[in-house]
This record gives sequence, C-alpha cells and structure tokens, in this order.
Amino acid sequence: MPLCNKNLTPLQRRSMRLIGGVLLLTVLTNLSTPNLPNLFFDMFPGLAHFVSSHLDAHSGHYSVLLVGLLAALSVLPVLLAVWVAARYLKAEPDEFIRSLVVRALLWGFAVTMVGDAIAGVLMASYSRPFPISLLNADLFFASTGIAFRLVLRSYR
Repeated sequence: MPLCNKNLTPLQRRSMRLIGGVLLLTVLTNLSTPNLPNLFFDMFPGLAHFVSSHLDAHSGHYSVLLVGLLAALSVLPVLLAVWVAARYLKAEPDEFIRSLVVRALLWGFAVTMVGDAIAGVLMASYSRPFPISLLNADLFFASTGIAFRLVLRSYR
C-alpha cells in the first residue's frame, strides 16, 4: 500500500485526510502551552492578555481552570488519533492489511511511549519543559507509518 494517492482505496484516502486533521490539531494544541514561545500570542495580543489575566500574580502559577482546559485540549488529538485508527481497522475489508496495520500501530504506540518516557526523564532532570514540546499524535502517526513500511517490507 504505497502512499501514492492513486493506489489508495477511498477508505484509506478518507482515513489519511482525518489523520492530517488530527496532526494539524496536535500542532495547534501544542502552541497553546503557555510557557513556550507562541506564535499565536504575537499574532493575537488579546489572547496573551487573556492567558496572563489567568496567571495568579502572587504565586506566578496559572489558574486551575486554565491548566485543566489546556490539559483537555492536549488530550483531544491523541484520542482522535486512536479513534481514526479504530475506525479504519473496523472498516478495512482485507484481513492481511488489517493485521499489518495493527502491528504497525503497536510499534507506533511503543515508540510514542518511549518518546514520552525520555521526555519525562529529561524534563524532570532539568526541572523545566522542553523548548519544543513533544507532539504525541505526530510521533504516533509518523512511527506507525514507518513501522507499516518496515512490516510490509518484511513480507516481500
């Protein structure tokens, strides 16, 4: 199943479009992290004012409501990634392709968990967030795509 659009079934094309939407949503939610440099704050100064108004001036911490909202936004792309994969697997008629995709998804999940573990150790060791936040859905789909190619190659 090459990534050439003419070789994809309509189901695969639709799933790839949904994956693209999830990846875009991942980038947007990662730009909402208040401690990182943010292009949106430069473009929309009102947004920066809104976020800074929810900063507790006495302690320098963000309000519980803002942190909860940002946490919910960051979880949404990961949940959507799993939903897109499950929807594709449910609709895929070819059992061989389905089994290859499941193996690739497991490898993608493993790579994502390894990336999170490494990022967690580094952030705990240096007591500050990464300058570039880890994009879980991006890492999940990229590693799943690479794993799918490798699994498919092993059958040739």
